[in-house]
Amino acid sequence: MKRLLTLLLVLASVSAYAEDLVLENNHAKLVFDGDSKTFCIKNFFMEGMDIAASETTPPWEIELLGPRGELALIKPAMAFYDGGAIKNDSAQFKWRLLLDGSTENFVLMTVSLAPEMLLPQFSISVIVPKGWTVTQAEYPRIAIKRPADAKVILPAGYGARYAAPANGWLHADYPSCTGSMQLTMMESKDGTVFFSTRDDDGSQKTFFIGGEGENCIFLQKTVCSYDWTDQLGIFQLPWDAVIGFTRDGWEKTALKWYRPWALTTKWARRTLEERGIAPWILASDVWLRPQGATPETMTAVRKGIKYFGKGIGLHWYQWHHNAFDTDYPDYFPANDGFKEMVAEAQEMGAHVTPYINGRLWDTGNHTYAELNGAEASCRRRDGTLYTEIYGSKVLNTVTCPSSPIWQNILFDLNRQILDSLGTHGVYMDQIAAAKGEPCYADGHPHSPGGGEWWHLAYRKMLQKMREEVYTPEQAMTTEENAECYMDLFDMMLIVNSPHQAWVEMVPLFPLIYSDRCVYSGFTYIPWTINDGSLDYITMKSLLWGSQLGWVDPVSLFKKENKTQAEFLKALGKFRKANHNIFVGGHFLGEFVPGGENPEADIPGYQKTHKVMGAEWETAKGRGFYIIVNMDNADHQITLPDGRNLVVKAREAKKQSK
Repeated sequence: MKRLLTLLLVLASVSAYAEDLVLENNHAKLVFDGDSKTFCIKNFFMEGMDIAASETTPPWEIELLGPRGELALIKPAMAFYDGGAIKNDSAQFKWRLLLDGSTENFVLMTVSLAPEMLLPQFSISVIVPKGWTVTQAEYPRIAIKRPADAKVILPAGYGARYAAPANGWLHADYPSCTGSMQLTMMESKDGTVFFSTRDDDGSQKTFFIGGEGENCIFLQKTVCSYDWTDQLGIFQLPWDAVIGFTRDGWEKTALKWYRPWALTTKWARRTLEERGIAPWILASDVWLRPQGATPETMTAVRKGIKYFGKGIGLHWYQWHHNAFDTDYPDYFPANDGFKEMVAEAQEMGAHVTPYINGRLWDTGNHTYAELNGAEASCRRRDGTLYTEIYGSKVLNTVTCPSSPIWQNILFDLNRQILDSLGTHGVYMDQIAAAKGEPCYADGHPHSPGGGEWWHLAYRKMLQKMREEVYTPEQAMTTEENAECYMDLFDMMLIVNSPHQAWVEMVPLFPLIYSDRCVYSGFTYIPWTINDGSLDYITMKSLLWGSQLGWVDPVSLFKKENKTQAEFLKALGKFRKANHNIFVGGHFLGEFVPGGENPEADIPGYQKTHKVMGAEWETAKGRGFYIIVNMDNADHQITLPDGRNLVVKAREAKKQSK
């Protein structure tokens, strides 16, 4: 009741003004049109720049579900705009909704800018009649001027940079491999526009950047949990969004405005040392990716362990009796001889993590009927299943992580692998890679719709699994790097970052989380690896703090790939000798060394300089330059501080700052 009275008092005080409404502190100034019949941000000043678009865009859009089955998509033009008012350090704007014959229903948009706030905060509340539910919210939707040279940064995998769209949309589904963090940015020669949500529960949402005329539109869209609308008909989006501009580049912007918030969250407040990560994971520097249980595979595994030395990780695929991406979650019995291969490899000093899928169920497998898979499946609002088809052509269904049936299956499967095969860990695919789905299945222990429950269900399950199934020496690993799962896994494999000719990989994730997360990989390994691509992957992996490799040993040890194996070995040794930097240290950015530094066009990737560098800081605050030369010739280069340095061919080097 207190919540309702507070909202009603606020709403009663909002009425249209003829003069402009101004919010201002030492960091920002927003001017809202007080004379318009529609909402409009006239000016948005930060650091002397007005980033407000010349034309406004509707600031919100909501979907409502009524008690008689009404499903309505409501936009501001479909409501009565009552204008805005300044109240304390906030500007509040009200739209009345005509529902059930009454206009005593409201959308309340609030923009806050208290003296201590570095960025304005945007929040939204809705009052609907009892029995109605807000099922989807698009808010805030903000139009920003698009400079001619603008590029946008999306949190896809490590990070991706695109030309700012003049029309159409780019999007990032959070939490997933396309949206690993809750931010988007637009950079130009003038500076950087930063947009972010502050959601410590990791709810499902999608970030969009689109082109409208000469403007870029920043917005987030979320399918709401039905629980977010209470019995009185009051809905509040559970988190705020922030937006701002700085003259800094995108790297400094992310460090300034995202990292401080990120380190307060449940997934990043603890350091690597405080998290209790399996010791062998922290000590690993190179991973191989064996496939199958054939004599050829095991011969290559033995060679790999001897070549790279003890401590390497073996992320093992196709160890089970059925084909890859089929018959999930039915893996046992293992292929003949696999248990013995695990024992031999680990006796030689390697560590094995077999592949399983943590999300999909093959409806054609006998277990779907026998274990009541239909009760565990994630379902759309119409009751149908979410299905996905990959290279195996098998139809898999998405399983709800809150289902006790699915949780028991994953518990039993992890326990069976660790106990019967004796591996040092398990790799659970897709958990931190594939987006969550809204679920409306009857009988599941969550509210219908989207929301925080998807992430929190996995969190609860994995924490319990850690306590009951795993020992401190056993590692739990997963695919990709959605931030909200980061503290639940010992290591995250990052290989899905976009890297076509029209999109550039950027090290956004290491900037924020290199001292909070252990990660391996860079991209999927191409079929041809002696064309510069594997050398490029190895160089960038080291610079960005990743554990190296994730390459098939059968392919790696072919004669034609000898120099690529040697480069991987050399950089693996360099990484191992510098754990004070790469394990618990913080990546501060990448740079192109000056001086004698030729370029190469890497097939399937991008044009790159053959010598690249990165700035790092140890946990004790000591700064270093890391420089890698992937060329076959020595080069004298210039560091950012002006010093000259010779970097030998196919060598990594560090230099104190």
